[in-house]
Amino acid sequence: MADNILKDPITTEDRILQLIPQKPPFVMVDSLLEYTHLTGKMAFTIPEGNLLVKGGVFSEPGLIEHMAQSMSLHRGYRGFLEGLDKPQTGFIGAIKTVEIFELPLAGSTLTTYVEILQEVMKVTLVTARTVNDEGEVIATSEMKTVTVD
Repeated sequence: MADNILKDPITTEDRILQLIPQKPPFVMVDSLLEYTHLTGKMAFTIPEGNLLVKGGVFSEPGLIEHMAQSMSLHRGYRGFLEGLDKPQTGFIGAIKTVEIFELPLAGSTLTTYVEILQEVMKVTLVTARTVNDEGEVIATSEMKTVTVD
């Protein structure tokens, strides 16, 4: 397959919701900034009222879910390019590693870079690296995601 590259960032809520199976209030991505067949750059500005914000701080599960949804957004855009009419449902099959160096505050913007390392049937091995507003790495992970439809 040719490497399709995203020409313009996707930043509208309606368009993002067309590309992921998650629905409000459990959406942890709001922008697709860059895309190639094996890589992507996604973002999320953390709302104060987010379900995974406690005491003004985005939680560890929130960061992990954001990284997983970044992969979901990548997969959803790929599906769109391939002509699928709805995003495929998936889940975290296994987390090989996760390191969280800092918890971000509500109102800050996370930028996450995903890279697909391997795909076998409906299982994808992916790495994610999340940076804060200053470009500092605050979390990394390697996980397997499984597509179920």
